[in-house]
Amino acid sequence: MIQAKKLIEVAMPIKEISAESVRDKSIRHGHISTLHLWWARRPLPVCRAVVFASLVPDPLDPNCPPAFREAVELLLGSPEKPLTEPDIIVDAYKPYKDIPWTAVHDPMEDNLRNRLQMFIGKFTEDMQQAMLHNKPMPGAGKQLSDYSLIKWDNKNNEKIINKARKLIFVAHNSRSAQHNAMSLLAEFDTLYAAIKKAEKELYSLPDRHLDTEECQIKTAALQTALDTFLDRMPKVFDPFAGGGAIPLEAARLGCRSYGNDINPVAHIIQKGSLEFPQKYGKPITYSKEEFIKLYGKETFEKQPHDQKIYVKGEVTAIKIPNRLSFDVEFYAKKLLAETEKEIGHLYPSTKKLVKKGKNQIEEEVKPIAYYWARVGNCSNPSCRAEVPLLKQFYLANTNSKQVYLNPIITDRQIDFEIKTGKYDTKGWLDKALTCPCCNSVTSIKELKEQAKNNQLSERLISVISEGDSGKDYRFPTNEEKEIARIEVNLLDPLIIPNEIMKEIPDMVSGRGWGINKWSQLFSHRQLYTIQTLIKSLYNIKSTLNGAYENNYTIGLFTYLSLWLDRGFVISTTFGRWDVSRENVQSPFSKQAIPMIFDYPEANLLGSTTGSLNNQLEWVLRYIESENSYPFSVQLNNASSGDKSQFPDKYLTAVITDPPYYDAIAYADLSDFFYVWLKRTLGDVYPLNFATPQTPKAEECTALKHHHNDSKIEAKEHFENKLTQIFDAIEHQTSDIVSIMFAHQSTEAWTTLCNSILGARMNITGSWAVDTEMANRSIGLAGAALASSVTVSCRPSVQEGYGNYRTVKRAIEVTVEREVEQLYRLGFRGADLLTACFGQAVSEFGKYKSVEKADGSEVSVAELLEMAREAAFNALLKGFDGDDQTKFYIGWLQLYGFAESDFDDAAKFSRVGLTINVNELFTEHLLIKKGNKQILGNYTDRIALNKRLGENKSSTLIDKVHKAMYLYQGTNRSELLEHIASVADSADKPFWRVLTSLLELLPAGSNDHKQASGLLSNRDSLIRESKQAIENKGIQTNLFQS
Repeated sequence: MIQAKKLIEVAMPIKEISAESVRDKSIRHGHISTLHLWWARRPLPVCRAVVFASLVPDPLDPNCPPAFREAVELLLGSPEKPLTEPDIIVDAYKPYKDIPWTAVHDPMEDNLRNRLQMFIGKFTEDMQQAMLHNKPMPGAGKQLSDYSLIKWDNKNNEKIINKARKLIFVAHNSRSAQHNAMSLLAEFDTLYAAIKKAEKELYSLPDRHLDTEECQIKTAALQTALDTFLDRMPKVFDPFAGGGAIPLEAARLGCRSYGNDINPVAHIIQKGSLEFPQKYGKPITYSKEEFIKLYGKETFEKQPHDQKIYVKGEVTAIKIPNRLSFDVEFYAKKLLAETEKEIGHLYPSTKKLVKKGKNQIEEEVKPIAYYWARVGNCSNPSCRAEVPLLKQFYLANTNSKQVYLNPIITDRQIDFEIKTGKYDTKGWLDKALTCPCCNSVTSIKELKEQAKNNQLSERLISVISEGDSGKDYRFPTNEEKEIARIEVNLLDPLIIPNEIMKEIPDMVSGRGWGINKWSQLFSHRQLYTIQTLIKSLYNIKSTLNGAYENNYTIGLFTYLSLWLDRGFVISTTFGRWDVSRENVQSPFSKQAIPMIFDYPEANLLGSTTGSLNNQLEWVLRYIESENSYPFSVQLNNASSGDKSQFPDKYLTAVITDPPYYDAIAYADLSDFFYVWLKRTLGDVYPLNFATPQTPKAEECTALKHHHNDSKIEAKEHFENKLTQIFDAIEHQTSDIVSIMFAHQSTEAWTTLCNSILGARMNITGSWAVDTEMANRSIGLAGAALASSVTVSCRPSVQEGYGNYRTVKRAIEVTVEREVEQLYRLGFRGADLLTACFGQAVSEFGKYKSVEKADGSEVSVAELLEMAREAAFNALLKGFDGDDQTKFYIGWLQLYGFAESDFDDAAKFSRVGLTINVNELFTEHLLIKKGNKQILGNYTDRIALNKRLGENKSSTLIDKVHKAMYLYQGTNRSELLEHIASVADSADKPFWRVLTSLLELLPAGSNDHKQASGLLSNRDSLIRESKQAIENKGIQTNLFQS
């Protein structure tokens, strides 16, 4: 039986997914990213969308099971049967009357495929109107409808999530024509109700932490109900689980979810993200006796009244809403209290007068952080001043507050005073150190030598505490300076991480500062505090042996260790004080550990920003955010690619986000956490922490420092490893493979395609989704897409050898058809091109190889170029205009205003056009930038040719650019005269060109602004231009008479 294509192979609501994915980056409370740092996590909305769209068929496919079509109609409505459901607006998933992001009227057909897309994500009416009329967008949380699957607010909305689960269930169980939607949906309800019933019976059992026979029976009943349900749902696997976003969303949608990762740190984070909240974050009822036995009478008395159970006026039991978060909080605070008792004197409080009503009372204030600077020596032999290595002087620089250090220089003595107001004077350290005492320059090389010889000292400059309006800054007392110095003999060599750091450019250890051990990233006081915290953890572990079920205790210890990790990462001499937010930041702002010259020493024993008390809130919020459903992920700390892990064709789908080629040194960076987790969890997970540091040789990246410093060897390793993993996946997967990819270089694309094709799979679709905020820190060496790409693949039987001409023609036909279909759906620019790539590769991938007439093989890089040319040609086919305008529109589609190679200009000037490449530069359509070029915008072109667009023979693009220039200016009469001569009616080609430009120009750019203004005022401009010509004619006649 021929399977229907999955939704992801034919259509995706990428604009809506993009909008919510960008929002996802700024969501904090309860988000997976807030449990523990991991690099380049995929946004949850794109993961949920890709998982769902990979598991349901296209309802318009002829081979789509009738039961699934019926289910879509029942759950999402249809033109004939609009959806009417309590708590959901009437026909919530009806497609757009007018696609809001295109510049022309584009009704979206009301069919079941488009209703599925609207279920994944649909813009609100306010958002649609803003897009249609170029108005300010609504706030981030108001862009998607409240009934959209991918909306953050719906992640625990059972009504919406269960619609997705039901559609997946019907899709997975309707392979036979005998199934109908009503019976399958009834089966789903029965299986799901059995889980709910088993949960209720187990979680209402008093003292279920005790291993009684009744508890064992009810625990087994819940597991049976879960297994019975999951046996009827798809099996989804992520071989590169990383931060866990994909398997989390697969589990949320009710699938049997699996995740692998070779990195032990990632694996432990996954346990805390994807397994323990869903298994153990549930209600528990304790008898009074058991509660007091576990937590003490004082804790019992502090419990809220509404959680106590009374019998005849006496408290007999206590109901805890979330057992796991309660225990994590209880033991974390116990650990902190024990540590405070031991070393609280190292972070002394100060007394401060605080206004309480009409009175002022004295309160003790604990510091938030201590602001330190490294100190270098001036290289001038006659000076040798000790200079703080400051790049700027602000302590706080927010919209409403500026606090700075004002230097006071006396001979060779450097002091400061703390002042408020603006102070934009540059610091003393830039590309070198300029001594403020003698103006001599000390090079970075000399400073590095000082560092290697232990000649860089440190100076405590300011103490930061909570104030009446934000943070207060003061100078340290002599006592505080003295107490900050901890003798090295107090440090326990069994706890201090003296493991060697890898010398790579991404870390300070590879930058020549003499830092080569992990312990060197911390001051002695920081190490002593961390050491004491870890010893307190050891004490708690020893008291809990046998107090709870073993697996539950493992979960509890895991969270306490992840919580401590959150503190350790901000308690380092390589952290950052963010002056714009007045808070402590980790060293990992840019997927690296760079050299830092001034840093905040967080007070982990405090109660606000930067403290472990504050870090605890984030951990508890996550546990309580992901506990509402019972589906956890089965996790494996191993490299993928082992064919024996799953039986042949066992998996339904593989959905993954492979490492970014050579962009992030995951293993090297995560050693920061590994060396501490080994000390806090090594006894709990002995096999996971058996190696000195994280495994590196088998990591699926193309990092040359792991492969004899050879870029070629690294590339080969990455491609071979990826192919090996995809090869295993091809054996293990019965249906679809969806791969997210965020690297646009031809080399990376080539590697991905080679690995897919080499594993006997073929690409069947590809989509670009904006997943990054404009200010994101990751740069990926300039190769990061604002859009990450998702490609869908299927196992395929590759036939013999393809003929170059035949395949080229097939690609042209396929891409032309794809362009036509996707254009109607509102796809433009890079989104359109990316979608075409997938279809082009599918033609290429039908063969073992494609050969030219001379017998040479066609490479993937050549194939992608073919696809680009075919897309360019297809885009120009439907455009009526002169060749220069066609070229401009086509180039804008493919490249925007990004730099491109000179060869590209020559190539595309020959594609269906009669235009000389030199004309592109003499007419300033393209502007040279070294050996590259960029597309000229209207201001560039006017600056180079003041008479642009003034001749009757001028091209359409010249006339449009002239109009944009005049519209921005103040000479209204000249603009109206120009409109009268080139665009005096709404059906003139001028307006069609302007419409095409508006769809392609970057939103917010000046070109977009002027194009939008001209189009918005088209009718009035035409009317005024005619009136102006008439008036001019009348004035001329009067003058002549």
